Amino acid sequence: MTNPSAAARAAELADAALSCAALVRARRLARFVGTGKPLTARGVLRPAEAVQACQDLGIELPRPKLRSALDVEELMRDWTAAAAAGFIELSASRALEAPDPPADPEAVLGSWAQSACAVLDLDQDPCALCLTMLHELFEATGGRTIEQLEGALQEIFEPGAAPCPDCGQLHAPGAPLVLDDIFGDEDEDEDEEADLAVHVDGAVAGLLDFGALHAGDTTVELTSLGRLLATVVFQGLAPSPQAGAATLVPAISVLPPPVALTVARPWLSARSVPEAARELLAFAEAAGGSQRLAALALARELGPDAEPAWRDWAKRPGFGAHAREWLRSQGEEADEEPADPAWLTVDALSMVLDDLADEVPPYLLRAMLAEAAGAELAGIAELITNSGHPREKEFAEIMAGREPTAATMARTTAATPAETSVTQVYQLKITLRGVSKPPVWRRLAVRSDLTLRQLHETIQRAMGWEDCHLHVFSNGWQEYGAPDRELGHSDDRKVRLPRVLTRPGERLSYTYDFGDDWEHDIVLEEVRRAVPGEAYPRCLAGKGACPPEDCGGPWGYADLKETLADPAHEDHEEMLEWLGLDEGADFDPKEFSLDEVNMRLGRPA
Repeated sequence: MTNPSAAARAAELADAALSCAALVRARRLARFVGTGKPLTARGVLRPAEAVQACQDLGIELPRPKLRSALDVEELMRDWTAAAAAGFIELSASRALEAPDPPADPEAVLGSWAQSACAVLDLDQDPCALCLTMLHELFEATGGRTIEQLEGALQEIFEPGAAPCPDCGQLHAPGAPLVLDDIFGDEDEDEDEEADLAVHVDGAVAGLLDFGALHAGDTTVELTSLGRLLATVVFQGLAPSPQAGAATLVPAISVLPPPVALTVARPWLSARSVPEAARELLAFAEAAGGSQRLAALALARELGPDAEPAWRDWAKRPGFGAHAREWLRSQGEEADEEPADPAWLTVDALSMVLDDLADEVPPYLLRAMLAEAAGAELAGIAELITNSGHPREKEFAEIMAGREPTAATMARTTAATPAETSVTQVYQLKITLRGVSKPPVWRRLAVRSDLTLRQLHETIQRAMGWEDCHLHVFSNGWQEYGAPDRELGHSDDRKVRLPRVLTRPGERLSYTYDFGDDWEHDIVLEEVRRAVPGEAYPRCLAGKGACPPEDCGGPWGYADLKETLADPAHEDHEEMLEWLGLDEGADFDPKEFSLDEVNMRLGRPA
């Protein structure tokens, strides 16, 4: 029996893709949308239409009356699938069923893969657990039981080797210090194991829904569609083989270790082992934090053929301590410099502090070190002081219970050349919806690796809000804020900007104060490299004063401006007293100072 031709095989896969349960429901939802359905400000079906859609799709409503379509997880999953597959077209206020998609098998498979990636959280900034489970199935020979998948993930995502469930950051194996190592809690560990099991079950169900898995009596195995999905995902994460280490390392530093190695293979194959090791070590020497750790980890994976590169670095002071340690770990002769152990200790602490700097103040870092070291704390402090590491004074002050001085921090707070060269900057325009005469907006330059929670804090300072109310971000079908199962909010501390904004022109909404409902439109205007020596976040331009808190939203603010401008208005004096003003002219809705905004952001103008 001969193998079917490539064209026939593609057609067979396309038929399987269109007949999978997820796309069948997505197409039914598109037919429901038909010639048009109105959308809410958050880009989803209005509650009445959402109820009709659930009835059409056989989805059980969580409650008789919906507050929002976002309350129905199954509906939003099908909505995401239909939009990503191109079955529906979305505008700012309306959804339409798209024309029949091309029958070309490659186009069908492309739409299927986009839809699967969007629903299964495998597109931009993919879920680390789902990504690793897909990788485990892709690399497996034969099927895997659910217990085997859970065991493989637990082995990879143990403390110090995985994305921290609190901060969402991915830590490579052997990371020197993470919070769970010091303040571990057995109950929390049990909860995390239970959460992992639920996550695996959900991911398996999602892959089955898209026809990417075959379920046997006791095992699951990737189908041909599943292997296609894995290939698309891993190729999409891989940088060009011709790119430098400054492109490769940031791409893999946020991936779980097994996936990072697979993604790096095309890059590694394009050069000899010693050449690859030299590029990685050169990058690691100039980088910091997780990127330094990732570059060193990948260089160690290259094996004994990389020895010439390690030997070159072993001749150098300072960073050469990593090379001398590697040579000794391989049973090779390498003279140990007296300060090497201390230097490596400070360097490990430096990498951790670089990644935790936004979340862990120095006093807490010292508490963590004290808890871990116990009676050895004084000895560690002395070790740090005599290390010869560029950051020894900073850590010596932390260990002594003092805040590092400005002079000490001056060198370490500035981005290194390597970090600056690989960091992307997002230019965002943030406009307060419904406010005019004058409009209120800010144009910001921010690091692309911000979490949405960090973006929330930046918006608060840039606009002039007081951060005394709840908030939520929305990309049209998913909401991010303080985690809330009832409202369906995903944790905005674990979602970074590239997951929700990838290309110029894409939008995100941000609502502050669920009473006044201050809605902000966020538009990604430009993606560019960081400017050496320039700090972020930075306000580039803006217009209009921030409305007073609790003034009643856009309509209330319009009334407030009218009242303040009219001394004869019956509420004029009351408004002056409420705002603490002597006269209406003291409030200028046009007031905007770029210098003041940048001072609030903690950056020079």
